[in-house]
This record gives sequence, structure tokens and C-alpha cells, in this order.
Amino acid sequence: MKQQLQEEQAKTIAALVTQSKRKSSVAIRNDFTQRPLGDSSVPGRLGEMVKSGNGRSLDLYLLHRLVASARPWDTIRGATVWARALGLGGERYGKDAVSKCWNRLEGYGLVQRERVSRKAKITTLHENGQGEPYVAPKGQYFKLPLEYWTAGWSTSLSLAGKASLLIASSLRPGFYLPESQANRWYGISADTLGNGFRELQSREILTFETKIIEDWGTSDVTFQRRHYTLQAPFGKGAKDPIRLLFAS
Repeated sequence: MKQQLQEEQAKTIAALVTQSKRKSSVAIRNDFTQRPLGDSSVPGRLGEMVKSGNGRSLDLYLLHRLVASARPWDTIRGATVWARALGLGGERYGKDAVSKCWNRLEGYGLVQRERVSRKAKITTLHENGQGEPYVAPKGQYFKLPLEYWTAGWSTSLSLAGKASLLIASSLRPGFYLPESQANRWYGISADTLGNGFRELQSREILTFETKIIEDWGTSDVTFQRRHYTLQAPFGKGAKDPIRLLFAS
């Protein structure tokens, strides 16, 4: 049964990728991981999903972003399709789970849901989760490559791994992100970020360079810190300069 669900999931995801007509990637604003608030920044909706353990909702959200590839940024599909794409099969349990996920995403202010001919019409909203209409991103965004789905990363990474991958994708190559600041900056625990980074490293899509930092304002004067860089297929970096990682 498990193998059958996995096969159905892989075939359904492949079909959604093809139907999306996307050439290489899905653009996602940095607001999804960390959004600006006045002169500072606060954790984005991603952190809320992770902290609540809503990994299935994250998967559904990213799948919808994949398929809603052009104006008016919506999709109309039966719950069975989404359930299969999540590896839940097409039975009542899977369809009920999909409905609950849409409810959560609507509550996060990331989608708008309507009923059309007994199917759900789902429209993308702005990644900041404030219920604003969606427009194609400019400025601060990153690209999630289609390989995320076609190469099986979406089904093989843990929730911690997926969250860490999205956060890392929003940052420049060689970024510094101490685990102790994970909750303050991104709304996830230090353990989650640490576990996610280690998972990405074990899968050889995240590497780090240890740098010696000198600070005479500290008792030890010198200390080490890790600077991370994503590798292919995720390692091309953001298109435009991003805001500072350090939120006040």
C-alpha cells in the first residue's frame, strides 16, 4: 500500500510540474521566511507552519505555488489530485486532510478559497500573509527550482530540512546564521534549524566554510563561525540583493 501511494504521488507531482508549464523554477518572496515590519523584520508565515508542525500545509502551499503559474494565479482541481500529490491517496481521509490544509493556509492569509462546480478554486495571495493580492515578485525573492519536486526533495526532506532549505535559499551564498537566532529571526527553534542544516549537509546540498573572527570587545578575542552556501540545484542565489539577515 505504501509503495502504491508513493508511486501515485510521484506520478501526480510529475503531472503537476508538466501542467504548470514552468521552465525552471518558482519565485517566492523573502517575505515568506522573514517579512519587514517598520525598520525591522519579523518571522514570516513559514515559521508559524513549522512551529505548528504543519508540514503537510507547507507541501500543499508550495505545490499550489508551482501550479498557479500565471494570472490570475489560481487553480481549480479536485481534492483527490492534491491528496495524491501529498501521498495520501484518493480516499476520503486524504480529501479531508487536504481540506484542513486549505483551511490553515487560508488562516495564514496565503490563499483565498472559493467553491466552483464542487471543486476548490484556490487563489494565491501575497507571501507576507497579510491577505494582499498576489502580483509577480520584484526585488527580494528567491527561486525554488523544479528539481525540488522532480528530483524528489519535496518528498524526502523532513520538515526541518525543507524549512532550512527555504531560509537558506532566501540568503546570499556564504551567509552566517547562528542557530541561537533562529526563533527571533525566523520563528523556528534552534534545534529545528540545526537539524535542518545537518540534514542538508548530509545530502550534500549545503556546505560551510569556517571563518576566524577577531573581536577585541570580547574576552576570547577570536572565535569561529560557519558561513553556509547552498549547492546545485539550489545554489544559484537570489536574483536581487536581499535585506540584511540581522533583524533588530
